[in-house]
Amino acid sequence: MPNRQGQVPPSSYDSKKCPYCENHLAVEDRFCFACNKRVGKLNKKTGMAEHPVAAASYIICLLSWASFIFYLWWAFFR
Repeated sequence: MPNRQGQVPPSSYDSKKCPYCENHLAVEDRFCFACNKRVGKLNKKTGMAEHPVAAASYIICLLSWASFIFYLWWAFFR
C-alpha cells in the first residue's frame, strides 16, 4: 500500500524501472531489453534502477592523465 507521499514501501518492489527508458524490469536484470543499456541495483526509495558506475572509463581517464604528466616531465623537466 502506498504511504502518504504516494510511495510504495521498499519491501514490496517486485520490479525496477530503467533509468534511461523507464521500462519495467525484473529486480535481478542487469540489462534493459528495450534500450540494451546496463542498469544497476534497485534504489529502494524510488523503485528505479541506479546508473551503473563505468569503472573502465575512470581507469582510462587516470591512465591518460598519468601519461600526459609523464610526457610533460619528459619533454620539459628532465
